Amino acid sequence: MTVEQNKQVVIRFNNEFFGKGNTDITKEVFAENFVNHSAPPNAPTDLGPMIKFVTDFHHAFSDISVEILEIFGEGDKMFVRKTITATHTGEFMGKPATGKKIVMHIMDIEMLKDGKITGRWNLSDFPQILQAL
Repeated sequence: MTVEQNKQVVIRFNNEFFGKGNTDITKEVFAENFVNHSAPPNAPTDLGPMIKFVTDFHHAFSDISVEILEIFGEGDKMFVRKTITATHTGEFMGKPATGKKIVMHIMDIEMLKDGKITGRWNLSDFPQILQAL
């Protein structure tokens, strides 16, 4: 796959999964041996926790928008800098709805092989946002 093709896979994943909450997209864009390298210690590193997070997030937030600010790659690695904006309209991780608008800043590195995401590293300010709800 070319860098441009990998870029399109990652953009589609972000728009469908994070933006629309379409968890079925994971069957199309993730390899069976996917590893989440940013999972907390002793937590599962497969897709399960990511799917649960996005499902819960979409139940608790509305007006969700994903904006990819930068995306570039080299070989099979893609770097993404993005923001996710949303409004907290339902209970999330024990926090009742606040009506607050959030802006989450995120950086991802996605590893791809044959058009499928095989691994990812992620850094975001989500912990601070959750604390501020």
